[in-house]
Amino acid sequence: MTHVTSPDISPSIGEEAMFAMRRTRRHHRIQDMEWFEALYRVYITALIVGGVILFLSGFVKDADLTASELANVSHHGPNALGLVTALIVFLGLRSGANGGPVAVEDADVRHVLLAPISRGVALRHPSIARLRSAAFSGAVAGAIAGQLASRRMPTGTLGSWAVWGAAYGAISCALFVIAALIVHGLGIHRSIITVVATALVAWQAAVTFIDTPLPGPFGAVGSLALTPLRTEWVDFIAVVVVLVLAALSIALISRLSLEALARRSSLVSQLKFAVTLQDIRTVILLRRQLSQEHMRERPWFTSKGMSRYDVVIARGVRSVAHFPARRLGRMIITSTAAAACGVVAYNGTTPAFLATGILLFIFGLDAIEPLSQEVDQPDRTDAFPIERGVIMVKHLVIPAIIAIVFSFIGMAAVVIAEPTAMAFAVAPLIALPAFLAGVAGAVVNAVKGAPDPIGESTEALMLPPEMSGMGSLIRAVWPPLIAIAGSLPIIVIRESVESDSVVLGDALRTALAVGIVVFLTVGWVRQRDNIRRWWRSFTAGAQRPQDASS
Repeated sequence: MTHVTSPDISPSIGEEAMFAMRRTRRHHRIQDMEWFEALYRVYITALIVGGVILFLSGFVKDADLTASELANVSHHGPNALGLVTALIVFLGLRSGANGGPVAVEDADVRHVLLAPISRGVALRHPSIARLRSAAFSGAVAGAIAGQLASRRMPTGTLGSWAVWGAAYGAISCALFVIAALIVHGLGIHRSIITVVATALVAWQAAVTFIDTPLPGPFGAVGSLALTPLRTEWVDFIAVVVVLVLAALSIALISRLSLEALARRSSLVSQLKFAVTLQDIRTVILLRRQLSQEHMRERPWFTSKGMSRYDVVIARGVRSVAHFPARRLGRMIITSTAAAACGVVAYNGTTPAFLATGILLFIFGLDAIEPLSQEVDQPDRTDAFPIERGVIMVKHLVIPAIIAIVFSFIGMAAVVIAEPTAMAFAVAPLIALPAFLAGVAGAVVNAVKGAPDPIGESTEALMLPPEMSGMGSLIRAVWPPLIAIAGSLPIIVIRESVESDSVVLGDALRTALAVGIVVFLTVGWVRQRDNIRRWWRSFTAGAQRPQDASS
């Protein structure tokens, strides 16, 4: 059926109505907002966060790079940073093939995008906003990394390193959105995109680890971050290319799939709600749905006969056997990246050990999938004639084995990056505790969300708001801190080498300390319900005398 428009009606009346509707919605959202209070909160937040970062960075007293190290950074740094950008572009290409990255509200999908107006006009603002937010997030992360790097650089000021780090971060994160929009707009099949994205990463990795005059596809982007050290005006061509690609991506937004937008609008709204509740497990599940990550139908290996030994462990083995290739690849990448950050920390850049711990925490979130699925279905564990703590402890066997297996990947990466006798000797004493601590942090994050007869939300009502907020903050940061603590032996061993102490002895002691933390985590998982039961009886007993006196 052909839609006939009246000659008296302007073709742009639909677009004008859409703009008017958006202005009205924006007005309704901000009409009750106290602008002075909002700006004051933004000012205070920026001041506190920036001040805390600069204050903590001031405690880093790493020595300046030597002339040879500075030359090494100048020569290999652009390609190394370009490899990070290549991985970001890889994720962007995959996101576009899966229907990303734009997500609009459900009302826009149902009414605005189905109205007789240009889809490109309707999606231009959300697309530019997505590009702008990604660039801003990257700029903040790049500025933080740049000011940390400036503390080891003998040339350049803190401000210049922060500015060029922000430029690198903004361009890299903008390329994520640009790549996704172009792939989604062109409708390229996911298999083709996977081949192209893998080839780009392999190309950049080859020029990073192999000394060759052939430039990498993203070396110029990485070179921008090192502008205070080495100014190559040809690298600014990368900025022009990114701007052209950004314009092309915005021009293709009219070709975005309506079905993909409808699907993402629902998932993203749930994802934002889960983030506000600090529900990491739900965030992970929703992210997997957004990226269309599904378990394999055919397992990698058979697990017949495992149930004869232990049913819980057998379930874990079957779960691992159905891990998708994408998840295994992500675990390999996080393991390798964590090892690389550990080498950087060992060579004098202390803050890099934080990245090692966070990457291993992310690795652990994938490794504990069988345990997480058990926590997701509390009615099943409550129906078993066995304590839940015993079941949870048995679920730790498979993640521990996974951590041990992947720790060999980390050791290999350390030895390749630092081919010395010392690396061969201490790599096992660093990698194994670090991987186990990363899994332990992920275990704490998963098990603390297990159901409780009273529940944390009800317990919070018994506490003053200040203590309740502090308790929520501690529960949120405690799991990553356990994972980060597993990387502290890197710093201890580095200090031992610099002070000519007994390196292996210090390495053994720190590995033992991390092992104690992991052992205490296992004990907490086993006795968690008993501890909470004791705490409830203790608080109830403390309240009875007060009730009686009143």
